[in-house]
Amino acid sequence: MDLIHTGYDTILKSNYELYSIQLSDLKVLARSWYGDLDLKEFDDRHIRSTNDNALVQMKLTGIVSNYFFAYREDDRYYLMDGFNRLFTDYGQTDIDTPVYLKVLTDSLKDHWLMYIMFMFNMWKLKTNAYHHRFNIVDFMDRGFRLFLYSKFNIKFDQYNDYHTRKRKNQDLHELDRYFRKENHDYGLHEYEYNELGIIFSNVRIVDDIREIVEINNYLEEPFKHYEAFFRGFMYYVSERRVNGDVREYKFQTYVDLLLKDKKFHKKLQGMSWTDSTRKNICKFYRLLENPDFGKPKPRPTENINIEV
Repeated sequence: MDLIHTGYDTILKSNYELYSIQLSDLKVLARSWYGDLDLKEFDDRHIRSTNDNALVQMKLTGIVSNYFFAYREDDRYYLMDGFNRLFTDYGQTDIDTPVYLKVLTDSLKDHWLMYIMFMFNMWKLKTNAYHHRFNIVDFMDRGFRLFLYSKFNIKFDQYNDYHTRKRKNQDLHELDRYFRKENHDYGLHEYEYNELGIIFSNVRIVDDIREIVEINNYLEEPFKHYEAFFRGFMYYVSERRVNGDVREYKFQTYVDLLLKDKKFHKKLQGMSWTDSTRKNICKFYRLLENPDFGKPKPRPTENINIEV
């Protein structure tokens, strides 16, 4: 691996080292960063092509893009972009070419690393003429999940066998609510690009994900509509983050408040599942924070100012 340049990246806000290396050598090097970890655990596609045509393989593996990103912290390396090209086995070909590895070398804060990962993955946000589509399973795929586990020790439960599952709902499917807007007027629940960026750059982003994964560790609901109440918590916290709130939020705090509010708790137990259940739960959260809930609020700033 040859060091060919050093500098400062004004977008990623970090000093970097740029290396030239053969693709085959980078595959070996990058795998060494993760020891005995089975990288297939982070790729549930298990796709293998039987077509060894070089052009087809370049398309499937993305080899035509020869730029890779990593973050170095002390003597540890974390791949930030390039999982598909380095770790996925699509077939046997003799493709090899010089590629470039850009290593971020500054000590970066957790929320800034998460925002960098958000920027690297923005291309996955599907758009049409009116709005984008955020799908967390696509957005936090392979490399994103590997980064969360290797850097923050966050691993999502993604069972495939219904009969051996350990949780009522898969972690990613529940976490999806944290990245969606709860709204009384329409069902799309989509945040704007800028609002998603604010959530990913909030100083509590890693804490929030840890809390959600921890709380989702249940098979049986302790009371009726517990699942809906948990989802209301995620909607509520993400809304607070969009508005710049950096306080710590714990789900148990709101469970305790719900149980103390005997009138609403009894009402909730008598509800059948309809969209009005969601609306009532989200109103419960908002009224705790703001007794004047319902009054017009200013839109979030169009510019993201992040402490680096």
